[in-house]
Amino acid sequence: MGCAGLVGCSFAEEAPSPATSTAPTSTTSLAPTTSAAPHVNEGQAPVGVGTFRMDGPAAITNATYDSMPYVLPLNPAGPQDTMVRWVEGWGQSPTTAEAGTTYVLGHAWGQAPLVFNPISELATANVNFNAPEVISGVGGVQVSRYPTAVLNGSRITMADASGNAREWIVDGTYLIDKYEAIDDTWLVDEHIPGRIVLIACSTDGSADLGFNVIVHGHLTDERNA
Repeated sequence: MGCAGLVGCSFAEEAPSPATSTAPTSTTSLAPTTSAAPHVNEGQAPVGVGTFRMDGPAAITNATYDSMPYVLPLNPAGPQDTMVRWVEGWGQSPTTAEAGTTYVLGHAWGQAPLVFNPISELATANVNFNAPEVISGVGGVQVSRYPTAVLNGSRITMADASGNAREWIVDGTYLIDKYEAIDDTWLVDEHIPGRIVLIACSTDGSADLGFNVIVHGHLTDERNA
């Protein structure tokens, strides 16, 4: 049921750290920016298990998070309809989110509503497959992204049982062919401070497409938000 983000069977043993990064083009914020948990990034960091939520047009509520090992193929364990997994051994945990990229995987499936179906369905419905953004990836390989601003401004919060939390604002979303994702140097750079990357399979109605949905954001600064 469902499929692993970034197609584990084609994902390299070591994610390359590029000399230069190619961040997706910034676009206008479309989603609400009201935070339900002010100053979450000024307190103690959350532990490695807790609750996960996302506001905006593809809201995710009543979800939990836990870790998963960086073992190929990447395939987050269940319960698939309510749990997401951050990758231990690739990037940072929610506890050390400021130090690099936190990768969070969740399932989406055309045959049943799983935890990341809301973001997968909305993102897929709003990309233009006739207008890819082509970038130079690993070794000069051409990589095609299909961007959308539909989730921009949404807030992602990961909080533990003690109320310690970290919150990110979504900057962009794009689809990428599962077999090209490993060559997206910016995506696999685990050293970008304070970045979060959500990864799910792309679904269109009951169909599962050959793309991963990538949602990326930055840690909020509540003093300036």
